[in-house]
Amino acid sequence: PSLGTIKGFHEFDLKFPIPGNVEYINFREGEKITQGDIIASLDQKEALLKLEYAKVELEKQTKLFELGSIVETKLKQSQLEYQSAKAELDKTNLVALSDGYIGSLEVSKGSLVSPQDKVGTFVDLKDVYVEFGVIEKDIAKVKEGQNVEVVVDSYPDQVFKGQVESVSPLVEGRSRTLKVTSKIANADEKIKSGMFGRVNVLVYEKEQALVIPSSSFKKKEDQYLAYIVHVEEAKPGQTTDKAEDQLSLDKKVKDKTKKRKGGAKDVQEAVEEPKTTFGTIEVRTIEVSYATPDAIEVKEGVEEGDLIVVDVEQELQDKSKVEITETQEGIF
Repeated sequence: PSLGTIKGFHEFDLKFPIPGNVEYINFREGEKITQGDIIASLDQKEALLKLEYAKVELEKQTKLFELGSIVETKLKQSQLEYQSAKAELDKTNLVALSDGYIGSLEVSKGSLVSPQDKVGTFVDLKDVYVEFGVIEKDIAKVKEGQNVEVVVDSYPDQVFKGQVESVSPLVEGRSRTLKVTSKIANADEKIKSGMFGRVNVLVYEKEQALVIPSSSFKKKEDQYLAYIVHVEEAKPGQTTDKAEDQLSLDKKVKDKTKKRKGGAKDVQEAVEEPKTTFGTIEVRTIEVSYATPDAIEVKEGVEEGDLIVVDVEQELQDKSKVEITETQEGIF
């Protein structure tokens, strides 16, 4: 998996469009805000005076126009001046454009700010993005629309799902990675902006695929070989030569000494060893559909329910006898 950084779906800096002194800050860091809320305000005394003056002028010019004392152009000028004064007053309020959270606050009451100064950050967590890097050799495998799974340390047992939203066309110089952005559903808002996430991109998906571990096959020239084990069912009172050798070495029954309460002597008890299971190897040629470092999808050569050798350390011979020491089901 790749390590990525979580960011809000909408995450941007909050700034006033005009300079001034901060008069009110109505929310704290981390507080939820709704669309239309006034987050903060500048000193409005001058803006209110200009608006009041423009209002008086507009009322005066309207009466003069009704009396026929001025032309319509003069009235329209007063209307524009009033609208301009009202717009200037609106610029003294920092208003939430949508529902979200205050991520941070960089100023306090009385601070002098300009349009270049950051007041705080706005974060929308209904959906989040995760940004992560893909190394050069894997670039061809990642495409827009592929499914993504993300796990964060805060919820290690929960998998958050999403899709690849964009793939950067540029390889970053120092890390030699390609930046990938994926949108992740976050309806309960558990994932927070700034968290780190472990990202898996599902580059290949197929239902009802037959999968075996990569350690369970050998490549011989242009063939892939898997080793199927057929379990031998020993008849009552009959064992194989290898089984007899094993029994002769381990006696199958070991002596174990135990103290019994109320007795003055030691009593010998027989403890039966677990039965040994043997099998016969069948070497099969398999056809591989898709391979990863951990697993391969088999197209032909293996059937569901087959017992295969998982860790093939050396080439096994067809029809050779093996001892089955452990079996596992549902490795994947």
